[in-house]
Amino acid sequence: MKSMKSGIVFLFSSFILVLAPPQALAAAPLASPEQDRHAKQAVPPSGKALIYVYRLNDARPQTSPGLWLNKRASGQLEPRTYGMWAAGAGRLEVRAGRADATPLTITCETGRVYFVQLTVNADDSMSLRQVPYGTGRTDMGQARLILDPAIAARTAAAPKPTTPVPPPPAPAPVKETPVAKAPPATRKIQTPKDEPAAEEPGEARSGVTLILKGGSFQLANDSQTIVLLNRTFSAASLAYGLEGEWRLENGFAFGMELFGHSQDYTTAGSTAPGDMTVTSVFFNAKKYFRPSAVVQPYIGVGFGSATTDLSGAITGSAAGYALQGMAGVAFRWRHVGIYTEFKYAHAETEGTNTDTGLPEIVDVSGTGLFVGMSVHF
Repeated sequence: MKSMKSGIVFLFSSFILVLAPPQALAAAPLASPEQDRHAKQAVPPSGKALIYVYRLNDARPQTSPGLWLNKRASGQLEPRTYGMWAAGAGRLEVRAGRADATPLTITCETGRVYFVQLTVNADDSMSLRQVPYGTGRTDMGQARLILDPAIAARTAAAPKPTTPVPPPPAPAPVKETPVAKAPPATRKIQTPKDEPAAEEPGEARSGVTLILKGGSFQLANDSQTIVLLNRTFSAASLAYGLEGEWRLENGFAFGMELFGHSQDYTTAGSTAPGDMTVTSVFFNAKKYFRPSAVVQPYIGVGFGSATTDLSGAITGSAAGYALQGMAGVAFRWRHVGIYTEFKYAHAETEGTNTDTGLPEIVDVSGTGLFVGMSVHF
């Protein structure tokens, strides 16, 4: 009977910690291992998001900075502890150290789980950063849930009036009432399969991404008249791209790309071989869809310049403006990813015929298919 009552107290206190408004956490006791385990497996209540704010070992272990959620005092955290709160959809501001400190802003979506790490720096300044889902889950293994003793006391006192002593038959139905209501909360908290882990590995966050890709590129016009003779170009023997971009949490990205390809060519009426190398520099803008997922379709555009170098039967170089459009699918994990891309590039480079003094145009527009890898910082 005593162990059953303790279990009821734990279930109610754990559930209230999620649903109740933020309470002061200062000097609060640590949760039991069982309570801590259930809290780490919790899923958002219906119509809510779940927020974990945690602190690991840092430069000022003797301090316990205060927290404010939407300008509401929400307690304090000691090293290697955490608290959790339920929040409605919309803007959530998290502050540490002072109620007027610069906030960390999170746009909450119902059914999602968010992790925020608090760090106290050597100069006593406070740092708050939203961490990816996988990072938060890993870091939380080093922290213990902090409990509010006032909530636990109120929960413990609640079941007592529901257990009358004198008439033996009466207590059974009354006592069974809280037990019948508690299991749904228990099952909800203990069901890891309901966690949105499958939706989080893409880790939507701002940062730098480096992309290296290679593939094939085919000229749109593979037969051209250059220096009075017809030249026939092969498919690209080498096509590559090296790209760096700054990516935002909303899926937009901006960056630069070095793109190159080379083709062999033959000349009508001549056996002299030749080759052409095209090097382009683009300023790109992209939009990634579903930026928090692993599979992220994207589209983009770019503008820049292209330079053509010819050797063999004819020699010389030409330059001109270039435009490109691209579409593809990125597969993104925590620090690495895989890219597949279709690219269309439009560029007409112009040089001067040294014999006639007339301009010569080389059309290096075309399409390509690429695959590559990315690294995220």
